[in-house]
Amino acid sequence: MVKRQTVWLSTMMVLSLMLIGYYTLGTPPAQTGKSAGTTPSSTPTVVTGSPTTGSTVSKGKSNNTTAATTANSASASPSDWFVQTALDQQNHQQRLMQTYESTMSDPRASNQVVSAAYQELTALQTQQVNATRVHDELVGQGYPDSLVIFNPNNDVHIYVQASHLSKTAAVEVINLVSQTLGVQSNMVTVTPHA
Repeated sequence: MVKRQTVWLSTMMVLSLMLIGYYTLGTPPAQTGKSAGTTPSSTPTVVTGSPTTGSTVSKGKSNNTTAATTANSASASPSDWFVQTALDQQNHQQRLMQTYESTMSDPRASNQVVSAAYQELTALQTQQVNATRVHDELVGQGYPDSLVIFNPNNDVHIYVQASHLSKTAAVEVINLVSQTLGVQSNMVTVTPHA
């Protein structure tokens, strides 16, 4: 049973790395991305200013290290910010995947611990696929780049590359993300970043 799980896990890891490599190296740098998060509210959250011009969106803890990237890259171009943040998130996710894989392959780990690691790994891989789907949809809608952040409390934060986002455009993005991911619209927050 453990060998079958190891083979499956190794296959999924290779496929994930290939997908990450494809989107990192196979497209122009302005078309990759992901970032930091917030807590959910009863209505969709819309931030119409740029986070680098003084408005902040982070209300809760994030499982990513992108808040520091946001503060340190205020002078960088939007494309650089999206690329750097995406790379930071990918590195964080790869470390988590390695941790889950080592837990699953540990012969001393109980079945319960292995099962929990497997579920976490599967959830992380699903998030990566969903983030790619949302990113592709937003690029198709005319946004040069976007970042998709899944927070631990099941809400989703979207950054789109734009200097300003009208309320109508923000609602359109929220509806698109909500439909693509099958989540409630009050669990989606969108922020422009330029």
